[in-house]
Amino acid sequence: MIYKLQITTAAASKTLINDLYQRFTWLEQHGYCLVIDRLSDEKSHHLSIDLKLQGTSSDTHYRNEDMVFIFKHQVAEYLAEHIIEDWERELTWKETIKKDRHIIPSDQSSVCNKAMDFLQRCHSNESLNLLMNYGRKNKMAHKLFDYIYDHNILVIEGFVKFCMQDYLTEIKFAVDLACEELKNEKEYNEFVKLLRYFVDTQPPMVQEVNIMMDKQGHYTLWDGSGIRIEEKHIDYYLEDLPRGEINLDDILVSILITIAPRRIVLHNTGLEPGSEPVKMIKNVFAERISECKGCERCLTYKQIDSSMKLSRD
Repeated sequence: MIYKLQITTAAASKTLINDLYQRFTWLEQHGYCLVIDRLSDEKSHHLSIDLKLQGTSSDTHYRNEDMVFIFKHQVAEYLAEHIIEDWERELTWKETIKKDRHIIPSDQSSVCNKAMDFLQRCHSNESLNLLMNYGRKNKMAHKLFDYIYDHNILVIEGFVKFCMQDYLTEIKFAVDLACEELKNEKEYNEFVKLLRYFVDTQPPMVQEVNIMMDKQGHYTLWDGSGIRIEEKHIDYYLEDLPRGEINLDDILVSILITIAPRRIVLHNTGLEPGSEPVKMIKNVFAERISECKGCERCLTYKQIDSSMKLSRD
């Protein structure tokens, strides 16, 4: 035996031993083998194992010291993955329930899931990993390597608690973001409910409104007879808005809520399927919404748009 490392981690990490064996099958090609002894019993709350690197180098290019160095480096990389995959949700959940004053129990799972989503975006986006000092996983692997370089016993829970304060701060920040997003979603949903109630309780000024959207974010409105909606509705809202604060999307939603049509037909929505005004209109008017599958106006718009592209080319 040329190297030994004892690791204690969560008992829920059922695949850890098999994963380690699979990760280090390459050792046999160089005259070494990995022996893993389980130290804790099946009923224990923790999993304790001994990793033993045994053998003698059959490669003239590597000494035993070199193999131990490479082995430690790869163990550190694997344990960083292990922490992210097997510990991160538990750590995020613990941080979530700490905020019991700000989060009601029924919202805790939602906050935890949102926080996990924020964290996973960070280490699955390669360009963001580079921006964030090569990502949380790489920073974690470096700290693990530095630790096991000088120590033969590693307790994952203690290591995270005392040596990974930056990581725990990131989890706390993700939970804070999740709380804020959930709060905003609730406020938005309450606002939508209020608008929906207002629409449902007032008589319609127009039975049907058609909305055509273009790539510049401009809208054209006409009624069921093909007559353009009078501009006085738009002028009414423009008069109440200070100069420089005009938002055509807000005006569109306000006009529709005031008119309260029984039916709204959205034309050309493929251009902006996820835009905020489209989302708001669909949420407020719900079953009153339908989407045009291709009327004469839509076809004319597409022909004009295609001819403009050709002229530019």
